[in-house]
Amino acid sequence: MRSPIQSAAIVLLSLMTSHAAVALEMTCEYGKRMAVFGDENKDNMIELHWGGDAYQMQRVPTTTGAHRFEHFSSGLVWISIPAKAMLLDRKLGAPVANECRTGTMQRQRR
Repeated sequence: MRSPIQSAAIVLLSLMTSHAAVALEMTCEYGKRMAVFGDENKDNMIELHWGGDAYQMQRVPTTTGAHRFEHFSSGLVWISIPAKAMLLDRKLGAPVANECRTGTMQRQRR
């Protein structure tokens, strides 16, 4: 079994061979952490690392300008706006992680 770091490195290398990958590490409320690989502005699919697992998230169009990606089988929904991101569980109808920010977002908030 691969460690999360090994898995992230493999994903990053595969993304880098196809296009320039952007890795965002985010800290959420209660110290929860996640990593997002890909470019939320351009890509139709990103990879979300959460809770020791990796999820291939498919873009879902929105009318609000928010970036929305879903992993349909797990029910996870990742939504990003300029100020923060959040992870929701569509099946439970509840947030999983809220107030997720990169280091840059946290500094801009102050």
